[in-house]
Amino acid sequence: MPLLPAIAITAPTLILQRVGQSRGSRLLFEGVDLALHPGQLLWVQGANGSGKTSLLRLICGLSAPRAGRVHVERQLLYIGHKTGLKEVLSVIEQLRSHAALAGRPCSEAEALAALAPVGLDDAAGLRHAQLSEGQRRRAALAQLWLPEVPPLWVLDEPLAALDPAMADRLAQRIDRHADEGGSVVFTSHQPIPLKRPVRTLSLGRL
Repeated sequence: MPLLPAIAITAPTLILQRVGQSRGSRLLFEGVDLALHPGQLLWVQGANGSGKTSLLRLICGLSAPRAGRVHVERQLLYIGHKTGLKEVLSVIEQLRSHAALAGRPCSEAEALAALAPVGLDDAAGLRHAQLSEGQRRRAALAQLWLPEVPPLWVLDEPLAALDPAMADRLAQRIDRHADEGGSVVFTSHQPIPLKRPVRTLSLGRL
């Protein structure tokens, strides 16, 4: 994959300005300021209920902040902790459907090539109802190996249900994306074995 144009490197991919969010009457976090640049990785940390997933949803435009401003300069790809896969579709049908809905249609050969790194090329014809939890997670993550991916990735608990070998493969893919000028925001209960520097953002209970 070619490097992203150098002109894009100067502008932040993501800007958060005094961002706050609540759940019902409970304040989750407030005053979050951040500028994430191309090539940077951000690990959002915090206890359960601290608002990690809520912050990711704000970044993706899936909900509105209670306060502050969220600005995403470039296209993004969101993979939530719930895979959102349709039970009746096959693995390859779902992958191609995701790509088409995102405006980046891919061929069957390209989809099969993306399934190979996650070990699902031999399971491409299986329906998602037939998959284990780990296979479902890998099927969702296969989007990261498609030929055209957005510059910003937002990943909620991407290591969930993955074995160590697949966790290493995912880390290598994230490192390569950052090397190519991409940015990644992720949550994880355990460290991802990345080689590149990782920034952290801690959300505490209020």
